[in-house]
Amino acid sequence: MGMTTQFIIFLSVFFSLYGSMHFYVYRKITSQTTFPSVANIAIIIFLALMVVSPILSRTFTSKRIDGAGYILTLVSSFWIGFVFYLFLINVGVDIINISSKLISRAAFGGDPSLLIPKSYPTFFSILLIVIGICTYAYFEALNIGITRVAVQTSKLPEDVEELVIAQISDVHLGVLVGEKRLKKITRIIREVKPDILFSTGDLVDGNLDTMRGLAEEFRGINPRLGKYAVTGNHEFYAGIERSLRFTEDSGFMLLRNQYVNLNGIINLIGVDDPTAERFKNRAGEDISKLFSRCNPNLFTILLYRQPRKFRENAFLMPIDLQLSGHTHKGQLFPFNLITHIFFPLQGGLFEVNGKKLYASRGTGTWGPPLRFLSPPEIVVIKLESLKTKGNYSGRHRGTEHQRHKE
Repeated sequence: MGMTTQFIIFLSVFFSLYGSMHFYVYRKITSQTTFPSVANIAIIIFLALMVVSPILSRTFTSKRIDGAGYILTLVSSFWIGFVFYLFLINVGVDIINISSKLISRAAFGGDPSLLIPKSYPTFFSILLIVIGICTYAYFEALNIGITRVAVQTSKLPEDVEELVIAQISDVHLGVLVGEKRLKKITRIIREVKPDILFSTGDLVDGNLDTMRGLAEEFRGINPRLGKYAVTGNHEFYAGIERSLRFTEDSGFMLLRNQYVNLNGIINLIGVDDPTAERFKNRAGEDISKLFSRCNPNLFTILLYRQPRKFRENAFLMPIDLQLSGHTHKGQLFPFNLITHIFFPLQGGLFEVNGKKLYASRGTGTWGPPLRFLSPPEIVVIKLESLKTKGNYSGRHRGTEHQRHKE
């Protein structure tokens, strides 16, 4: 199946579901309120515009209609989160009402009244709850935290007691995640003073023309062992050649199925996101060949975008630590329950067969500029020699969290 066909199928499914969600919300509005006909028409027009707004905003941005593109992207992105919770809570109310009616009918007979009535108070109560959730989610998304993790190993050279690794993931630089957000990210990175900086995919998102000057902000960060990145799916959606150029202009070495020996201290392997296969843009060597080049006496880190294959990798590959991202841990609760089906290891430190995985919740946002019960993070991993007895010692299975407010 070609990429065009896949894209058409994706759009068809997405807009069928998204449109159905809006129709359901419209029916709930009209069943619980009494607006004049002019207001009803205005609601229909607004909801129809919101259904197609993701395409309109992308079109405006790609055509460099920047002002209108930014405003429409901002409104449509917020609306995705807002309408999702409006839909979800109304579905919850319907489930409660249907369940209570069935139980009452079975137990007492007759046709019982609704447990939660269809009324103005119900509608506006739900509306206030959704506004409250989205307001909280907006500020949670701004509140980038530092998650500190300690990992102990006997594989560091004798003259190296510890290494500090910083991981960013899923920054999604683009129309909504811009200079202000990036300056905050780089400020936090400077504060932790890492020896190495890793980006585990989706550094960029969308039209790269909107990101002129952002690469310079990254260039000001120069860890002593360098900066390395791997691709995410959005690097390919944005155009892999332009994404590669931006990543390299930012001072990162983009590893596309490549091996690097870091000063005789670390074996580092970075592999492409699986999207590379779909775009027929595979680069570098086979992963088994990359591992054959590793020094078995050194600590081996694998940068692999998706955490899906870690259980398999832990038994088949001589890795010590895998760093991944991709899932955002759902970004908006309860999406984490859905992402957990496909990625059981998400949002934290895991260990399988003595090998460790840190799956980042992500540093930015995708779609809605909101995060609900899945705060953004910059991960700081302190890699300790077993002979070192530092402040982190003995807590390599745990994490510490530190929030940085906007």
